[in-house]
Amino acid sequence: MGLDVGKFMKNPEYELKITTYRDIFQVEAQERDRFGKDYEKLSACIVMSKNDLAKMGLKSGDRVKVTNNYGSIVVEVKESKRDEPGGVAFMVNSPWSNVLVSDETGGKGIPEFKNITAKISLVKEEITTFESLMESFRKCL
Repeated sequence: MGLDVGKFMKNPEYELKITTYRDIFQVEAQERDRFGKDYEKLSACIVMSKNDLAKMGLKSGDRVKVTNNYGSIVVEVKESKRDEPGGVAFMVNSPWSNVLVSDETGGKGIPEFKNITAKISLVKEEITTFESLMESFRKCL
């Protein structure tokens, strides 16, 4: 029986910039069933370039914790289908990405959805559920 040294080592954290976007497929799934599995599958994810995934030792389908000063979520990593240069990750505008958005508006009245700084690390935890997000939002009110 070998010693699993990996379970004692902390997964490395990487800093990244995230920009959010609208997605027609996610909007359609939301229209069908806002709280359904299709909506969650299309919303609880982060899309990254092949190069960034390789640099961070991640692969499509891994679960990662994304954390900043405003919140923390666990989502699935997806490799971008485009040939992205890297350096920026993408998340669909959803309750999952909104956890990471600052409530500061810089006098504009609109939060910053395009330049979110966060840390990402590989985890074995389950993806953050819609129900737990709603519970967190309720606690803030």
